[in-house]
Amino acid sequence: MATLGFSGMGSVLVFDGSTIGEIESIDGGEVTIDFEEILTMDSVSYYADMILTALNSGQVSITCIFQPSNTTGNYAVLKAKAEARTVGTLLLTYLNTALVTGQAGIISLQFPSAPDAKGVQRFTATFKRSGIFTYTGT
Repeated sequence: MATLGFSGMGSVLVFDGSTIGEIESIDGGEVTIDFEEILTMDSVSYYADMILTALNSGQVSITCIFQPSNTTGNYAVLKAKAEARTVGTLLLTYLNTALVTGQAGIISLQFPSAPDAKGVQRFTATFKRSGIFTYTGT
């Protein structure tokens, strides 16, 4: 069984004021830029041009080791926030003290997996980030 103190390479996740323990891995996500393809009436080549539009702060996924508690475990906390459609502050603190923070909501929460050979169960939560996310640190 997992312990409450485990975190992926010293990283800590706090969502909407709740510390989520047992982080095994973090997919840092990406910022993308939306675009519109256009074709002007005076184009002689018929190749489309593009206009860059909105910045999209993307998604971030975390994989956690399941804490088997119906009320206080990491899965139970995230499940309650997902069902409440919570959009809250997502704060990732990495071992090197770098921080990533901004607003997010849970858009996907996998059920815990079957236990592996060592009895460990895992689940992944995916957050949709909203607005500007800031990164501070080295």
